[in-house]
Amino acid sequence: MQNSIFCQNFFVISFSYKKMSIEERENFVKSKYKTKIENFFEKGDILGYVIVETCLRIEIYLETKKDFEINNLIYQFDFQNINFLKNDVAIFHLFDVICGLDSVIKGEDQVLAQIKKAYFKCLENKKTSKLLNIIFNSAIETGKKFRTESKINEKNMSLDSISVKFIKEKVKNIEDKTIFIIGVGDLTQSILTLFHKMGHKNLIVTNRSERKSTELKKVYDNIRTAKFSQKYEFIKKSDVIISATSAPHLIVEYSGIKDILRDEKERFFLDLAVPRDIDSKITAFKNVFLYNLDDIWELYNQNVEKREQIVENFFYIIKEQLEKLKIKLEKQKKYSKI
Repeated sequence: MQNSIFCQNFFVISFSYKKMSIEERENFVKSKYKTKIENFFEKGDILGYVIVETCLRIEIYLETKKDFEINNLIYQFDFQNINFLKNDVAIFHLFDVICGLDSVIKGEDQVLAQIKKAYFKCLENKKTSKLLNIIFNSAIETGKKFRTESKINEKNMSLDSISVKFIKEKVKNIEDKTIFIIGVGDLTQSILTLFHKMGHKNLIVTNRSERKSTELKKVYDNIRTAKFSQKYEFIKKSDVIISATSAPHLIVEYSGIKDILRDEKERFFLDLAVPRDIDSKITAFKNVFLYNLDDIWELYNQNVEKREQIVENFFYIIKEQLEKLKIKLEKQKKYSKI
């Protein structure tokens, strides 16, 4: 696989938790990198792209025209620790990522859903190419097949389940606490589902779009909804605050919350957003406990060895799927010459 060249002008530019801190990933998201990519796309230098943006990684998958010098794009990103891969190695990386093998939690499900969502969004907006469509459809099929056959997720260790477990370990008598959730993205909805299954009765949800949080109330009859403009009022009433929005700026600001926190009530904040939602200045109060993504991974150390063995036993699936993709691409290359 490594010596074959069955795909050219396919690249991935990756910014992940492995090489970049939360602060660095935040700054990259704020750098308007999407505008730079779109400019190259409109000029025809980039034939298609898919952007995958999650709390742990930002990855740009590209097909460029044959004579395009990729460094012209990379130099636009004034950041250290860029992971740049091309052609066969880039494809292998995508398969690795979509199967969850490049995640903190080996085999986790969320990355498959995130990549599918990112790909279909770019497909719908006519940003992909024929090559990208073949590669991503094959990758999605591989991600599903690997999880189905390996059953790697029988022991649930997804980000949402770890987050809930983390909260339960940090907060005593959580069943009696009021939990306020800011944002209704995939992650927070999954966390909400877990608390709902636990029978938790004190759940409040808010979102900038009031319609989305209202729709959740139809699904979960034991939650309350709050207007986004009232978030500080509900933080005052709450014991646990979980935030995971896609906003490029702070959602919970020190200036808006400092007077509330002077009441000395103990509050637990979990910020799962990148860029982060909650101002870290609030930790100046002794009664405030603020955690983010980097704080919860220690729980993953449980059951790591079992998952590593599963990955080793079922890695052949990825190899088989890569060979199938190679045949598809070779056929496509052959037909394009006719």
